Amino acid sequence: MPVVQFAIIIDGTQDISGVEQESICVRSVDADLQPKEEFLGIYQVSSTTGQNIAKMACDVMTRLQLPLSQLRGQTYDGAANMAGRLQGVQAILRKEQPLAVYCHCGPHCVNLITQAACGASPLVRDPMGLVHGLGSFFNQSGKFKLIFQNIAKSEHGSTFTSLKPLCPTRWTVRTPAIRSVLKQYESVLMALEEMASCSSPETSAKANGLHGKCLKGNTVLGLLMAEDLMGDLECLNTSLQLRKQTVSGMLEAVVDHVKTSMQVKRTEEHFDVLFSKATAVATKLDLQPIQIPHVRKPTKRYTALLLVLRRFTLAEGDFSTGRTGVL
Repeated sequence: MPVVQFAIIIDGTQDISGVEQESICVRSVDADLQPKEEFLGIYQVSSTTGQNIAKMACDVMTRLQLPLSQLRGQTYDGAANMAGRLQGVQAILRKEQPLAVYCHCGPHCVNLITQAACGASPLVRDPMGLVHGLGSFFNQSGKFKLIFQNIAKSEHGSTFTSLKPLCPTRWTVRTPAIRSVLKQYESVLMALEEMASCSSPETSAKANGLHGKCLKGNTVLGLLMAEDLMGDLECLNTSLQLRKQTVSGMLEAVVDHVKTSMQVKRTEEHFDVLFSKATAVATKLDLQPIQIPHVRKPTKRYTALLLVLRRFTLAEGDFSTGRTGVL
């Protein structure tokens, strides 16, 4: 029976007791070149060094009679212990099997891109922090949970949803939490206002702080922008993690769908639509008007340095021109 060539996927996290656990999957293709993915199991490691995880991977392949000579691919995240060119898992395994090409995990790349895009804009970053604060407050305070549920049920009936904190690492699964706040924004305001007036000083202060942030029209605009951005990226992330996904399918999903969608979202017309929605919500709920972010003027010391550099550049240009004329 011929041995099938395969690739391995390894990802790790800590369980509830803080013990590091590594999950291992293998991918291969059948006789019709259709991809197949199988979950092998979760394995405990004593440390997360590249040497230790590579040793664990080799041990698993040996136990399951998967010869290292047939390994053709490796997929991990971009952490140094996994992707490092000298001491990473991929480097150690490639010393034993040079044909095992390493590829950075596609969904992990999407997650990093989403994190960088949202963190670059305070207009999006701050409202997402508010969503996380609301979800944490909802889970920590039984009184706030009861107040919100009663108000939300009276407003939305059986369609109300709980408030959830954001996942700290997986940015592409945050859309449901954002939508939950947007669809029940008025209920959130009413619950926070009631919570701020009938709780202990510490809890009231926290509820009042969250309520003050919710009263800003910029918060609604930021949430709408975050939902609009993450919706497509979440679909892409789901598509990339399909068991039967192929490289050509990944490229098609990125190029044909996401790229086209992002180009549409960068237009003035699309932003006007989001701005109109946010303005309508702010007007309906009597929120603060949407304001242009304040741009701080540079200090005199900074502007003086720029002026000196500009004069130096002009002088250097004049000198070069004069020298060229002489030559």
